[in-house]
Amino acid sequence: MEKGKWAKIVVGVVIGIFVLNTLSIYFFNYNFTGKGVNGFINIFIEGDMNKITIYSPLNTTYYFDVNDPYLIDLNVSANFTVDYWNFSLYDLRHDVWVNTSYQFNPNTTFLAVRWGNQLFVSARELSSGTWYNANVIFTVDVPNSAPILGDIDNPILICEGEALDYNFNASDVDEDSLSGSLSAINPFFLSNLGKYNKTMTLFRIFSGILGKSSVGDHAQTISVDDGYSGSCCVDSNTTNITVIEINNMPSMENLGAQTVWTRGANSTFYHQWDVNDTEDGTSADGLMTFNRTFSANENLFTINTSYGIINYTPTSAEVGVYSIEVCVTDNGVVAHPNISICSGEKASSYGLCDDFTLTVTNENRAPEIINYTPNASSVSISGTGSASFWVEVYDADGTIPDIDWYLDGALQEHNENISNDTFVYSPECGITGSKTLKIVTSDGLLNDSQTWNLDLEMDACTKPGGGGGGGGGGGGEDYCREEWACNEWETCINALSSRNDNSLSFEKYIETRELCRQRGYNDDICGYQRTICSDLHGCNNTVYKSEKPEDFRICYFTKNPRCTDGVQNCRDGGCEVKVDCGGPCNACATCSDGIQNQNEEGIDCGGPCSFICGEEVPIKYANFFYVLLLILLAILLAMIIWKLMRMYLNRRKEKQTEGIKLR
Repeated sequence: MEKGKWAKIVVGVVIGIFVLNTLSIYFFNYNFTGKGVNGFINIFIEGDMNKITIYSPLNTTYYFDVNDPYLIDLNVSANFTVDYWNFSLYDLRHDVWVNTSYQFNPNTTFLAVRWGNQLFVSARELSSGTWYNANVIFTVDVPNSAPILGDIDNPILICEGEALDYNFNASDVDEDSLSGSLSAINPFFLSNLGKYNKTMTLFRIFSGILGKSSVGDHAQTISVDDGYSGSCCVDSNTTNITVIEINNMPSMENLGAQTVWTRGANSTFYHQWDVNDTEDGTSADGLMTFNRTFSANENLFTINTSYGIINYTPTSAEVGVYSIEVCVTDNGVVAHPNISICSGEKASSYGLCDDFTLTVTNENRAPEIINYTPNASSVSISGTGSASFWVEVYDADGTIPDIDWYLDGALQEHNENISNDTFVYSPECGITGSKTLKIVTSDGLLNDSQTWNLDLEMDACTKPGGGGGGGGGGGGEDYCREEWACNEWETCINALSSRNDNSLSFEKYIETRELCRQRGYNDDICGYQRTICSDLHGCNNTVYKSEKPEDFRICYFTKNPRCTDGVQNCRDGGCEVKVDCGGPCNACATCSDGIQNQNEEGIDCGGPCSFICGEEVPIKYANFFYVLLLILLAILLAMIIWKLMRMYLNRRKEKQTEGIKLR
């Protein structure tokens, strides 16, 4: 084709485009949207209503990987001239606005939120300033991610004689409700405290009062599970719960006033002190150390230093009243390096003493009650009231006798080395009828007493529990609230077999079978499990203040549960955390186990893990760079060899030239 013809064609195309563009200004309103060469044209014919069209996002589901930003194209158009665009995004799951009136230009992207989104697009018409709106609802779907345990101390320290109360948390970006478990139940238990926010769940490890049998290290694997049906998603961590041993103070009897005669009956004072110690046993074990001291440095008798025995027969020259102190010392325990966290407790030995009086006499006289109030022998007490009793005693032999208070024959209060005492009695609500209050004063052989008859008027209980009586009454909480702790679930048992051998009642069998049918379990696989739940506070309430956990549940029965049966079950004192992993099986795959598993893109990153893997150079590019490096090294090596050869040849030539000159 001739060069002139080409020029005419080009000019004609340019003129045509110019004409079409001019006509569109007068007769059409158009907008182009989309990416690359793709586009949309809306033609507005006079008389039509103004309209916004949203091409992206659509009313559909958009899929993203776990760590991807939720970027979505925002492609829109309008059949009128627009001078201002904005959008607002509403989070349907959480009922909150993410963006409001955000200005944009078409053919852009925006950051959506996970789950339900509602996008509102607004455009302002250039000529009138009128705003027009459109909206679309769409969903962002992301694969399930594993939960992540928060920091857990290792070890977790607790002192003997205390109750463990340790909190930790776990987060889950999927906002799932998490469940937790311990690898070893009893004496430690785990409870779910609920969600702290949308993604974080709080847990508590607790126990009852920890005794001597719990001292030492307790290895634990702590696991959290999001309930996802696949092998994902769980996180675990191991720790030791260390119960620090302390030395417990021994308990020692209060002997009280004693009397021994110089002749005849009761002329020998024989006594072994009753001492109990958590670590060293009783006096009879001979593991503790005893000593005695006389207040006036007398030396009437000795005491067996290992067993706490006094065997004393006085003479007539030793008549009198003696004040004596007997002390016992235990042996202590080996101190743990962290014993200092046990407030007020220690590992070293404890000493404990008891003071008593011993009267040596030729003629013993009984102690006397010389004053008491009330003087009347009968006392009426209303249900809301109380009564105060007072007594003063005397012993002509110089002994300070004991004062003991008894209510209906039961000892309420014991006193030594005092000559008077007060006792206040406050009856519990709901109590009516008669009771007997008695005071007994004794020198160890002889005694005196006074009795009051109490007439109680009933008072209806207006609040849970009730007040105490004796020894001045006493306060405290209105009621005891249970602290429930459940053992691990037992092995699954077939319900039909249990019914046939009468180990499951007919009513319970019918209930179990119905629950199994709701899950699609037939008689062959319909099973049940039991556990034992106990109250660590020992409240013994007839009506529970805290709801008792379920101790019976249905389960998928297998004859020989094992770690390869494809069933999440319990056996050997433990329960699997997920199907065939955790508990009695190997540990479950997690995002912190240092192994590339459960479809992870790298070690503990990508896939179900919320940790992003570091960028890697693709293999094809790595190979290219490797080959290029080899080529460069080869060229460098060749250049060095060539240079060395040149130097060698030049040197040789110089030597040959010098040789010719010498000739």
